[in-house]
Amino acid sequence: MSQKIIKIIERTSRKPSKPSLPSPLNTDTYYYSNNNELESAIDFIISHFEEPLYPRKISTYKSNNKQFLTRSRQEIINSFINSDFIDCRINAYPYLTEYKEVPRYKPNFLFIDLDKNNFKTNKSFELSLYNTLKNIKEKLEGAVPTVLETGGGYHIYQPVYCKTALENITEFQDFDRPSEQFLRFAKEYLSNGRADKNNNPSFKSCLLRIPGSINSKYNIKVKVIKKWNGVRAPVTIDFLEEFRSWLIQKKIDQEKQRQKILIERSKNKNKFVGSSSNYYFWVEHLIQTPIPDFRKLVIDLILAPYLINVRKLSYQESYAIIRNWLDKCNDLNKIDNYRNFEARINYALKNTMNKGIGPMSKEKIKTDPTYFKLYQILKIKGALE
Repeated sequence: MSQKIIKIIERTSRKPSKPSLPSPLNTDTYYYSNNNELESAIDFIISHFEEPLYPRKISTYKSNNKQFLTRSRQEIINSFINSDFIDCRINAYPYLTEYKEVPRYKPNFLFIDLDKNNFKTNKSFELSLYNTLKNIKEKLEGAVPTVLETGGGYHIYQPVYCKTALENITEFQDFDRPSEQFLRFAKEYLSNGRADKNNNPSFKSCLLRIPGSINSKYNIKVKVIKKWNGVRAPVTIDFLEEFRSWLIQKKIDQEKQRQKILIERSKNKNKFVGSSSNYYFWVEHLIQTPIPDFRKLVIDLILAPYLINVRKLSYQESYAIIRNWLDKCNDLNKIDNYRNFEARINYALKNTMNKGIGPMSKEKIKTDPTYFKLYQILKIKGALE
């Protein structure tokens, strides 16, 4: 790869307090010297992927960092050029349809983000990179990953070989979305727990930066520190056994937390204000009222907590009520990827049971600007005054 692609922009300070975005009017400093360099950088990142390569989602500064679907290499190139090479990222996983609400992705790409701000000294930051690369080499049979310096830290990209989705392996079928959980386990396991806690890789959000593109947060070009050796390291049996032990322990910890919440709840039966009065009458009205938008928010913050922790309904009863409400909402205004909402309901109910949270109050909906549009909808529908 040309050195121009990975050449870092000279900066006047290490951490500018208010970095200015590169101006499209001053392109000499920020653009690749030619399209061949851009294509070479894109091809380098794509070389980490297995088939199918397309369709695949990308994001750019021009898209407000929101992902959008592309169906070819040329479409990706055009999109990055159109964004002036600013915040160019590509998803490590293709856009696949789901089977029975579960994406059957093979976890064949590992992403570790080491954020410089999470370390007290530069020495500890560099030591963490060294230890992470050492772990990858030892635990993945000599694997050599790509390392990018992004301005805020290091991104580590390691392609791996996994024969099938873990959902298809008997030993993992008792766990929720094991393939996706494997990405998060690997991040923590290989980095000794030093990877960025705010970065939780998933098949939908595993976004990789392109060498030579600009990270607008730091006004810096992304630089290649180390290139992978082209070998897709096999996920060993030992690695999978460590992962399964991690899943079992996680399940035990969650059950302990759930029992603790149940005990606390039994000690304080009046935890939720007015649960036996008319305080939540508006939620009952909402259950009978389909709305055209904000369905996920309502499920997460209102319906699931109300049905589980106020009405004390079972998981199955709560699921049936929410699903019936969603059917009415879908009849009113078609929901994109409606089938995905089954997983969303399950997530909301499990989260509610694990954390013991109560429903968001009508006062908060009325007064918090974050929920102004939701309040307007509920007001029009007669659920709130």
